[in-house]
Amino acid sequence: MSELPFRIRTKRNLIRAGRLVSRVMGRDDTVYVDQRVLEYRGYWSSAAARLSATFEDLADDVWEVTLGGYRTRIVNYMTEADDPVTLHLAGDKPYCIQLAKNVRLPVAAIGVYDIDEWDEILAVLNGAEDPLVVKPAYGSSSGLGITTQVQNRRELERATLLASLYDPRILIERFVPGESCRLLFLNGEMIHGVRRRGLRVTGDDSSPIKQLLRRDGAPDLTRDATTRITLAAQGLTFDTVIPEGQSVVIRNLPLGESKRRELRTVYNETITDDVGPALRDEVGRLVRELRCQFVGVDLITNDPAVSLAQSGGVFLEVNTTPGIHHHYHTRQEREQHPVATKVLEYLLQAETQDAENEVGVAGYDYNRPRGDIRG
Repeated sequence: MSELPFRIRTKRNLIRAGRLVSRVMGRDDTVYVDQRVLEYRGYWSSAAARLSATFEDLADDVWEVTLGGYRTRIVNYMTEADDPVTLHLAGDKPYCIQLAKNVRLPVAAIGVYDIDEWDEILAVLNGAEDPLVVKPAYGSSSGLGITTQVQNRRELERATLLASLYDPRILIERFVPGESCRLLFLNGEMIHGVRRRGLRVTGDDSSPIKQLLRRDGAPDLTRDATTRITLAAQGLTFDTVIPEGQSVVIRNLPLGESKRRELRTVYNETITDDVGPALRDEVGRLVRELRCQFVGVDLITNDPAVSLAQSGGVFLEVNTTPGIHHHYHTRQEREQHPVATKVLEYLLQAETQDAENEVGVAGYDYNRPRGDIRG
């Protein structure tokens, strides 16, 4: 093991200090899920009303929902669906990556390194054909501590130090330039899917990509690094001619998004009906292996209609206590709160089954119908 050089350790302390100053000065204008209390109260209270259940405030961000003598409690976005051990395991990215491998899901992971294994980390960069992604192995969400498109030593230093502020174990992955998707699973079944749609063009069997971009009114992207990387990963260039009617992702991020460090994934499209049975089934195997009742699974794929292997996509990570605010894009979703209603209905049914089976704590008895999602 090679100790982190003093120069880099000093830089790490400066990064930590700068982040503290920004937080104190209020320079971070990102809205995180724990700041969405009123928004989440609206989701859960509206869902309770649709179920004819009673909704009661226990504290500013703690609510109790009662129906037919049974109850469940919610803290903002956190529910009683999963036990603490499951939540802990789900937050361990290397553990979940190994589970994904066990169920034959493609992954992007290269390896996990201690912050002091600097020579080994540098060796990964020197041997990499693709850009890298550097992230904490545990203890972060909402893009915190994550850097994408790492291509040189300077960027690797910064990315490694940023990730180490959250966990001394550093997870390094190859950068897969595709659209980020999240599939939401409840009791072993996918109930919703969303994606961050990138920039696409549709071929006409005669025009090169650069001409298709001009036709669609896109700006000149020939010098845009994100576009070049996305095209290169698919064996394409700006001069490639796309077959008639074929849709191709030529930029994995929407126009205007190019940040490489701590870029939060803001989903902008519902894809529930576009997710094919192959992808549902293979991600469902992972969820059952992890024994999560309520979880969002993050993937990279440009074609959710097929398996990850067919699309060239990869599994990224799982999110227990998933933020349901990601799953409201259509007018119907915003008005009817279908995700919150399904989750709340499930929690109340689980409470009923707990009482019938004389099990006091929801989520621990995996032999009853509620928890038996092993397939």
